[in-house]
Amino acid sequence: MSESGEKRVKQSFIVGSLTSSAGIFLSKAIGLFYVVPFTAIATENNMVFYTGAYNYYNILLQISSAGLPYAIAALIAKFASRNDYKSVLLVRKLSTLILGASGLVMMLAFILLSGPLSASLLGSGATAIDLHQMQVTFIILSLALFLVPILYSYRSFYQGLKDLKAYADSQVIEQLSRVAALLGLGAFVVYVLHWDRIFAIYMAVLSTSIGAGVAILYYRNYDKKHIYWIRKIARQQETESAPRSEIVKELFAFGIPYLVVSILGNSQTLINTHFFISLNTSFGMDYETAKLLYGIIQMQCDKLTSIPQVLGIGFSAGIVPYMTIALEKHDMAELQKNVRECLDTVFYFAIPICFCMFVLARPIYYLMYGAANLNYGESALRWSSFLALATTITPICSSMMMTLHFRKASIFYLFVGFVVKCISFYPLIRYTGYSGAITSSVLCSVTIIYLCLAKISNKYHVNYSLTFIRAMKMLLCCMCMNGAFVLMRLVGFNIVENNRLLALFQMAVYGIIGAGVYFYVSILMKLPQAIFHISSMREFVKRLIKGQLNQRRRSS
Repeated sequence: MSESGEKRVKQSFIVGSLTSSAGIFLSKAIGLFYVVPFTAIATENNMVFYTGAYNYYNILLQISSAGLPYAIAALIAKFASRNDYKSVLLVRKLSTLILGASGLVMMLAFILLSGPLSASLLGSGATAIDLHQMQVTFIILSLALFLVPILYSYRSFYQGLKDLKAYADSQVIEQLSRVAALLGLGAFVVYVLHWDRIFAIYMAVLSTSIGAGVAILYYRNYDKKHIYWIRKIARQQETESAPRSEIVKELFAFGIPYLVVSILGNSQTLINTHFFISLNTSFGMDYETAKLLYGIIQMQCDKLTSIPQVLGIGFSAGIVPYMTIALEKHDMAELQKNVRECLDTVFYFAIPICFCMFVLARPIYYLMYGAANLNYGESALRWSSFLALATTITPICSSMMMTLHFRKASIFYLFVGFVVKCISFYPLIRYTGYSGAITSSVLCSVTIIYLCLAKISNKYHVNYSLTFIRAMKMLLCCMCMNGAFVLMRLVGFNIVENNRLLALFQMAVYGIIGAGVYFYVSILMKLPQAIFHISSMREFVKRLIKGQLNQRRRSS
C-alpha cells in the first residue's frame, strides 16, 4: 500500500471499534425513543405483528446474506494488507452481485411462506383477522430482504478497509430515515386518513426498506469521493487480481460458516417466536396476555437491552480486520492484545449499563412505556439485564472464533448453546413462568461464551485472569453507584411516583450522578488507566476525539 493509502486506513483498534459502536449507539438510541410514540400510534396490542415479523425477517436476512458481510470484510482486509487492490475491487463487485441475487430469492421465498409462518407464530388460538394482518406484514417487509443485503455489501467493503466512520454514519442515516418514515407515515395513515391502526404496523415495516434505500444512496455518494485512491492504486498495480473462482470460493468458505453461526446465534429468538405464546397458553395463560408479554419481552425490553449490545456489534465489526491482519503477519502478541483489549473495553462500559437496567428496571420501564403493565415490564427487564450482558459478549466471541478460523468449533459451540436453550426452555417456563424464556437464553449465551473463550485461550494462550479481576472491580464500582441511587431515593427521587416529564429530569440526574460515581471510583481503582493505557479519563476523551477527527480528515 502507498504511504497515503496506509495513512487512510491506519486506526487504533479501540478507537476504531468505539467509533463504530458510537454510530451504532446513536442508531439504537433513535430506535429506542421512537418506541413510545410508535406504540401510541399502533397500540400495544398490535406490537406482536411488528416484533413477530422482524424475528423471522432477521433469520431470513442472515440466510439471504449467506454470512458474506464478515467474509467480505475479512477478504478486503487481507487483500488490502497485501497491497492487492485489484482483488479488493473484484471482491466488492462479486459480493454485490451475489448479495443482490440471494436477497431477491429470499424476498420471493418470504412472500410464499408468509401464510404458514403467520400460523406458526400466532398459534392455534389466532383469529382469521390476526392471521391475515400477520401475513400482510410479512409481505410488505419482504422488500427489505432484497435491499438490505445490497447495503451490507457497501458496509462490509469499508469495514474491511477500517473506514469505520462510514460504517457508523450509514447506521445512523439508515435509522434516522427509517424512524422518520415509520412515525411520519404511521401518524399520517392513522390520524389524517383515519385508517385502522394496523396500517401503522404496515408503514413501520415498509420504513425498513426506505431506510436501507437512503443508506445505499449515502454510500453511492460516498464512493464518488473516497474510492478513487483505491482505483488509482489498482491501475498502477502490476500483478493480476486473484481469480474470480478463487474469490467466490473463499467468500463462501468464510461466509457459509458465518451463516450457520448467525442462525444458531439467533436460536434464542427463534425458539421464543415459535413457542412462547403456545407454551404459555398451554400452562393456563390466556392468549391475549401471552401476546402482550411476548411484545413486552421482544419489543420493549429488547429495545432497552440493545443499548449495551451496540458494543458487541461495534467490536464484532471492528475486530475482524485487525485480527485478520495479525494472523496474516503471524503476530501472536498483537492478536492476544486485541482479544484482551476487546473484552476489557466492552466490560468497562457494558457492566454498568446492564447493572443500571437491573437496579432501576421499574423507573426505566415507567419512563419509557408508562404505568400500564408496569409489573410485567419491571420483571421482564430485570431478567433481560442479564441477557443484555451475555448477548453483548456472545457476538464478539463468535466473531473472534470465525476470524481465527475456528469455524467448525464455533458452529459446534453454538449448536451446544442451542441445545441448552431447547432443553431448558420448557422446564423454566413451566416452573418459573414467562421469565423462563429469558433465563434459558442467558444459559445459552453463557455456555457459548465459556466454550469460545476457552478455545481461544488454549490455541493462542490468551490469559483472562487480569480481565476477570478487572470485571470484579467494575462490579464493585457498580455497587458504589447503587449506593448513590439508594441515597437519591431516600431524599425523594422516586421516579415512578411522578409524571413522566418530571421522571425524565430525575432519571437524567440518576444517570449523571451514577456515571460520575462509577467513573470516579474506577479511576481510583486505575481501571481506565490500565484498559486504555492513559493517565486520566481526560486524556482518553481527547484521544477518542482526536481519533475521530483524524478519521474525518482522512475521509474528506
